[in-house]
Amino acid sequence: MIKDANGDAALLVKYNYTNKTNNNEVPQQVQNNAIMLKQDGKQLAATTATGDNAAIVNSSNNGQVQPGKSFDGALLVKVGSTTSEVTMYFKNIQTNAWLDSTQPLKLD
Repeated sequence: MIKDANGDAALLVKYNYTNKTNNNEVPQQVQNNAIMLKQDGKQLAATTATGDNAAIVNSSNNGQVQPGKSFDGALLVKVGSTTSEVTMYFKNIQTNAWLDSTQPLKLD
């Protein structure tokens, strides 16, 4: 948990992404398509980082990853509560279907 650029509570999720396609990919576009975070039944929205975390979040939003290359990125979402669990959902990029498995994230 960190503060976003507005001073609100936000969840920072760091990840490593490997581009297995034949095209350059923008990590933020992959995130929007293949990752969803929910808290208390509501989908969480991305927010703006500040300070030390701004560089990694901004590079995820603006950078491109060449085919076969890996990238360390981050997703920052504003949370409604610092105590309610957040669940992360993943999509199969090949089939475009949501996977049955999820990743719960306990915040307190």
